[in-house]
Amino acid sequence: MLYSVNRTTLAVALALALPLAAAAQTKTTTTAKPATQQVTEVTEDLDPATGKVIRRTTRTITVPAGSTLPTAAPAASPAPATSTAADDAPVVAASDAAVSDFFREKTVVSRLTAPQLLDTYARFIQKVRDERQGWKSTNWYSAATVLSSLNARYSQLRESFSLDDKLTIRSQQAEFQALRTARQLSDQVSDKL
Repeated sequence: MLYSVNRTTLAVALALALPLAAAAQTKTTTTAKPATQQVTEVTEDLDPATGKVIRRTTRTITVPAGSTLPTAAPAASPAPATSTAADDAPVVAASDAAVSDFFREKTVVSRLTAPQLLDTYARFIQKVRDERQGWKSTNWYSAATVLSSLNARYSQLRESFSLDDKLTIRSQQAEFQALRTARQLSDQVSDKL
């Protein structure tokens, strides 16, 4: 009988303890969004003469979730110490009249065909090379707006270009940015002397 009482007591104790034990083992899981994400940035440097990639730099950084790398300027580029209003102004596409003034001939960018656009890029970079020595920041800004117009037309006609033509255009775009940056750095250094 003692055996049956202990078994009964044990059965009652287990019946009462099971819901408590089940509640104690129940886990509440919530899935939280990750606080950070990995973003990979690839930078390619092109050879101006051939348009081929001479260096490819890849970096992966952790950023807050939902954000991306800034595309305006690389993180390692120094901010200008002294800047003018033209340097700080956002570059917008130039009107056809401004493009015509730049080239000193009537130019309607929206009507340029792929071969004409390739020729226009070549004339653009040659003009920049020839005249840049006497340019002020407003001239550089004007040239940047013309380049922005050409780039907008290029994005419309991109599929019409061969790989070599695309590389040529890309190298001309990069050359303009290099010349403009070199001038800005030169101005900064001469201002400090």
